[in-house]
Amino acid sequence: MRSSSLVLFLIFLLGVLGKNRLVYLSCGIIMLLDFLDLFPKSVSSQNLMMDTGIVLLVIGVLLPLATGSISTKNLYESIFTFEGIVSFAVGVSCAVMAKNGVAIMKSYPGMTVGLLLGTIVGTSFFNGIPVGPLVAAGFAAAIVSVIKKIF
Repeated sequence: MRSSSLVLFLIFLLGVLGKNRLVYLSCGIIMLLDFLDLFPKSVSSQNLMMDTGIVLLVIGVLLPLATGSISTKNLYESIFTFEGIVSFAVGVSCAVMAKNGVAIMKSYPGMTVGLLLGTIVGTSFFNGIPVGPLVAAGFAAAIVSVIKKIF
């Protein structure tokens, strides 16, 4: 058993123990792909998987609009309120942070484990909600950048 498989299995177990369905399902799928020797080994294949995951996430976010749960009238009215403007600005900031998160995760793949473990601890012991590794990585990148500039 490779050490990476052991780490994935431990993260899988932490996901199960922490009742974090997204983490244990993701680890389970990766372990299955690895076991069946179907795991993408090239960087371009891994980047394609990252892009596919982001597309699926965007589809999930757009579903209420597509199903009619949110009408275009409600959408228009909600954007032009104080809360709507703040939400818009935060959405832009999070998208930029997520972009920086992708860059730092590619440069420092070891950060992914720390982000996942932090997410598992936050959801399991502090009743948090997993916000996603890309935004978390972007937030981490911003903090690392500020600390490096100070020291």
